[in-house]
Amino acid sequence: MKSYNGELMAYWEQGWEGRIEFFFQPDGSDKFFPLRDGWQLTIFNPRGTILWSGKLQFIRRSEWWDRHRLKADIWAYTKQKDVPYADWMEWFWHMPPLKARLETEESE
Repeated sequence: MKSYNGELMAYWEQGWEGRIEFFFQPDGSDKFFPLRDGWQLTIFNPRGTILWSGKLQFIRRSEWWDRHRLKADIWAYTKQKDVPYADWMEWFWHMPPLKARLETEESE
């Protein structure tokens, strides 16, 4: 396993009509990459304590039931299993970005 410290990132492109994807940017790097199932992610709150930690397992969100409370016209197809969509979206849209630690396979 390879471990990185960095920040959560909500990635979007023009033409996506508000859709975002969930990314991670390592500290000291201008590169960022999409989060993948099976990776271990630990998210820290602004005080530096653990907000959430677990193995990533994305599931499709329910377009009828899953809503967020953000004052932003954004949405995502997926969310983390067993985490409310509103929380997951808030963590990735947080300003300044929330700190996180990511563990991936060695080949990454």
